[in-house]
Amino acid sequence: MANIRAFRAHRYDMGRVGNMSEVVAPPYDVIDEKLQEHLYNNNPYNVIRLELNKELPTDTETNNRYTRSAAVLRDWIAEDILIRDGSPALYVYEQEYVVEGKTHLRKGFMARVRLEPFGTGKIFPHEETLAGPKADRLKLYQATNMNLSPVFGLYPDDNCEVMAKLEKAVGQALPMEATDHLGTISRLWTIHDHSVVSAVTGLMGPKPVFIADGHHRYETGLKYLEEKKAAGEVLDSEAAPNFILMMLVSMSDPGLLILPTHRLVSGLKGITSAQVQKALEGHFNWHPCRQHLDSWQANGYCCHG
Repeated sequence: MANIRAFRAHRYDMGRVGNMSEVVAPPYDVIDEKLQEHLYNNNPYNVIRLELNKELPTDTETNNRYTRSAAVLRDWIAEDILIRDGSPALYVYEQEYVVEGKTHLRKGFMARVRLEPFGTGKIFPHEETLAGPKADRLKLYQATNMNLSPVFGLYPDDNCEVMAKLEKAVGQALPMEATDHLGTISRLWTIHDHSVVSAVTGLMGPKPVFIADGHHRYETGLKYLEEKKAAGEVLDSEAAPNFILMMLVSMSDPGLLILPTHRLVSGLKGITSAQVQKALEGHFNWHPCRQHLDSWQANGYCCHG
């Protein structure tokens, strides 16, 4: 079963950092140099300094973007820029975003999830990974010894029973709130109530978790765990390296919007769209898609699983 636990997060002291909107950043793999520079200039405490520190021409094996991230992290904890919660909690998280003029509200929660190799339990991938990104994230993991961004996981819950319990526990409490560079509004609440945490972990126990995003980070977590075990630093099953940070969202959440990835394929001589449709129709739904294809000499088709 998927093993979900509460944890003690390090969080910003808002009295020290000021505007929360100035210190958030998107996942590392969507940040280009222009956005990185913008985030650096936004606030001296922007999390970009941990998640994706700048590379410098003078970088060495002992002084590089990873060691600098670790040094910044140590400084922020020592200076109480980041303060660790006093007791374990689940962290209710929602994102308000707009797609094609319509506002969506995605709801989930953050927890630590016990790592398990794919194919051995209740956590499932859906894509292949690359060596380069895993090596990058492993170096950051080794330097900081901390999960700096969550893996995004989906779980089945037709009636959204898990979130109903969490939202009832939140009640009328005010959240921490931040608006990112794309206008997405994030809100965060903490749930320390042991009875609520126990109820949620019990409900999640039998459920599988499907990784929607963060495969590289998840596999990096497994590699990091292997290294720590080999070094004799994992003393028992509750040691921190056994777990990874996840943001968990119900597959039935009304605000969960999954946009298609479009691909145009051409230049395959001797293969017609009808042949492709026949080969794939048992796995996909098909319909003609002629819009924007007027200049094409063949029919276009859209398919979705």
